[in-house]
Amino acid sequence: MGTVEVLENEGVGYDITACRDSDDANVGTMNGESERTVNGGKRIEKLSDEILEDFDLYWEDINERLTVSRMVSHSLIKGMVSAVEQEAVDRIMAKEIELTKFKEYLQFHDVSLSKTESLGTPVLQDALESLNFLKHFTLSDVFQEHEKTREILGVLRNLATDELKKLKKGIERVRGSSSIRRICSGSELVGLGGILRERESESWVHVDKTVKHLNMIMDTIFTRLDGMVQLTKASMEWWQEEHLIEVEVEAMVMRNLIQSMQEGFEDKLWDQYSQSCDARIEKLSEISNLRNDLEVILKSLSSIETQSLTSHGSQDVDHFHRMMSSEHVTSSKSILEGNGKWEDSKSDIPEKFEAATLKHMSREEMVDYFNNMMTKMKREHESVLEKKTDDYFSLRAEYLTLIGRGSVVQHKKDQGEFDFLRKKIPEVIMKLEDISVETEKCPEFTQRPTNLDSLKDRIDTILSENRQLRDLLRDKKNEVRFLLSEVSAAAEKSLQHSLDEENMQKQIGDINLVVEDSQIAASIREEVYKCFLRDLIREKGSKADESNMEFHIMNDIYDIILTEAYITAENTYNSELEDSELECLIMQDLYGVIFSEGIKDAQDKLKELYHNYSNENENRIFLEMKAIQKEYELTLEVEEKEKLKQMIYRLERSVGEKEKLASDASTALAEEKEQFELVTQELNAVREHASRQQRLVSERNKELEVIKGQLEEALEQIEAMKEAIHQLNQKLVEKEEELKEADDKAKMVLAVSEERQYILTLNEAKEIELRKHMEAVICRVHELSKMLADFECRTSGSLEANHARWKHSSWQLNSLVKKTNSLRRTVLLYRQRLEKRCSDLQMAEAEVDLLGDEVDTLMRLLEKIYIALDHYLPVLQHYPGIIEILKLIRKELWGDSAKSMK
Repeated sequence: MGTVEVLENEGVGYDITACRDSDDANVGTMNGESERTVNGGKRIEKLSDEILEDFDLYWEDINERLTVSRMVSHSLIKGMVSAVEQEAVDRIMAKEIELTKFKEYLQFHDVSLSKTESLGTPVLQDALESLNFLKHFTLSDVFQEHEKTREILGVLRNLATDELKKLKKGIERVRGSSSIRRICSGSELVGLGGILRERESESWVHVDKTVKHLNMIMDTIFTRLDGMVQLTKASMEWWQEEHLIEVEVEAMVMRNLIQSMQEGFEDKLWDQYSQSCDARIEKLSEISNLRNDLEVILKSLSSIETQSLTSHGSQDVDHFHRMMSSEHVTSSKSILEGNGKWEDSKSDIPEKFEAATLKHMSREEMVDYFNNMMTKMKREHESVLEKKTDDYFSLRAEYLTLIGRGSVVQHKKDQGEFDFLRKKIPEVIMKLEDISVETEKCPEFTQRPTNLDSLKDRIDTILSENRQLRDLLRDKKNEVRFLLSEVSAAAEKSLQHSLDEENMQKQIGDINLVVEDSQIAASIREEVYKCFLRDLIREKGSKADESNMEFHIMNDIYDIILTEAYITAENTYNSELEDSELECLIMQDLYGVIFSEGIKDAQDKLKELYHNYSNENENRIFLEMKAIQKEYELTLEVEEKEKLKQMIYRLERSVGEKEKLASDASTALAEEKEQFELVTQELNAVREHASRQQRLVSERNKELEVIKGQLEEALEQIEAMKEAIHQLNQKLVEKEEELKEADDKAKMVLAVSEERQYILTLNEAKEIELRKHMEAVICRVHELSKMLADFECRTSGSLEANHARWKHSSWQLNSLVKKTNSLRRTVLLYRQRLEKRCSDLQMAEAEVDLLGDEVDTLMRLLEKIYIALDHYLPVLQHYPGIIEILKLIRKELWGDSAKSMK
């Protein structure tokens, strides 16, 4: 019994005195087991405290790193948002400055228009069109810049969403690594899983909330920026419409002014032309009267000569004179008849010519042809006159030879003077006839301007048709603008639908990511719970095995003790047997209670796991239903988009038809413009012809002045002849009176010619005044052109300044872009370093966990080996080295616990 007690005491390791009874041995063994369990629980509590401290430190480090990364990301997002806001504010300020400049240009343009409303020159219209072109060009630039800002905002939004997604993925990665590390951290942490999970869930909820708040802030910022851009675009469109209305009103005002001035000038030209036609008709009537007077004078001279010859001749001579006078009369009649026939031929030739070939000739060919005809007729007439004068002189010579030199010598001097007059007066008559014939060839200058009135009416009709066509074109343009606005609205709707589709796709992607995350979390939880169950089952199995081993060892010990007790004390055998049976029953009951409680705990945990799994399945089914609904909505939106595309296609077809109609109207307008140009060319040709006729009239007036001088000389000669006739013969008194009457008529003609000259001088003065007025108008036009050139120089200078400012701003933006790129690179480098350090720490922690697990397993094995060897100490006492090794193992295993107990 002593040896057994010593072995018991050595196996347990406590200072307890040896007992000789079996009861004391049993009590010692029970006390040793309870104390060993207490020491093992304290050791586990110490390890759990150390692990909790390490985990807290690790968790604080992670929180610090997360706060640093959150601050960095928050500062980056703030910087991006502030940069975008600053850029938007700068652009809005630039647009406001441009608007103020355009308003100043408009005010200056209005002032220049008010100054130059009295003059409707086409130079102003060209300047207005150039200004309008420049304004439209700047407006298109403004809209392009708005589109660029919108695109930049979209790019920034996409970048922000990508960065947030990366941050979420990094957080999920950290969360997954921490969960995996918890799984790998042995079975000692299973009991502390609730506390750690609560702390971790609170921290992760805080991180998720901050990420959601960041996402909401970014969405609100970008929505406000989109609203600002849309408001600026709407204000610019409204300003553009107002500007177009102002330009149209100004164009209408200028058009009306120019049209009124043009009508005034046309009315003045028509009045001047009618006055000139009246003056021409009066002059032609006076020329015809002069011709008639000269014919009367010529007849009177021929009658005077015949009377003088008949008074001095004999009866034979009278008979011969009668014959000659009758011949002369017949010759004069034949001349007159010839002149009449010639005039008739002249009048008939243009009619025949007009009927035959005028339709196929141009104006220049007609003028050349008529000039050739006139020269031919003049030559023929001169040849006829020469023949008649030759006949006359031959007859006169015969007459003189028959009469002799008696009475003829007295009248020889008078006869020479009369011959000179007879030669000059037919020439004058021929010139006057030429003038009348030329005026008859151009009846449009002798009649009232009815043809020009018809041309004016035709021009008015063409202008009215042109205005109608312009109105039609304007209506078509308005329709095209309306259709284009509808197309743009449809395009905006399609863009909005595409954006909605993108947002829906993003939401679907987010939902899919959430579903995947939930599935991953569910799978991780399932694996964790499986691992936990496996650990529980293993622990319970190991505990059951240990209990079975202990039970078997105890049975062996009890068998040995019973056998020894049976040998030593047969009386106490029954009591000891009862005690052992009671202890076995108690141990079995305890093990049953422990197993039942462990099974209950496992069932409760399994129920919780099943409940969580069912909740996760319900959430996943709900998310799948949501995804199906979103897909259905997307299909509906795709169908609506296809309908909108069909509507856009129809609108494009209608726009094409409208453009075809507009092109047809433009071709019709071009044709009308060509007709109008032809009519204007005809008017210019008529005006040129009128100027030519005026030149001819001026030349004929000069010839008339020469003829007047010749007539004055002839009148002086007639006066000298009158004096000679009074001295020679009193019978010529009556003829002298007739000549005085002819002188009075010539004076009347001279007075009329003086009046005409006075009228011509008045017309010349009016022309000079008109020239002065036109020169003043031209000077004003030059001044206006100079003003427009100065305005163009100013606009070019302002445009160059704006271009320089734009270059400076683009340079500044490039520098800012470079800085942002460098900051991004540094952020990426820091992020990579953080990730490397985190990965190194994770690897180190995993290695430490693996080493701790190995140490734990080895310690367990040592414990099991020691327990097995301790139970076989009676056998191993003969081996002192093994007993020393057991003592050393006992010190290593329970030395720390003993120190902690002390």
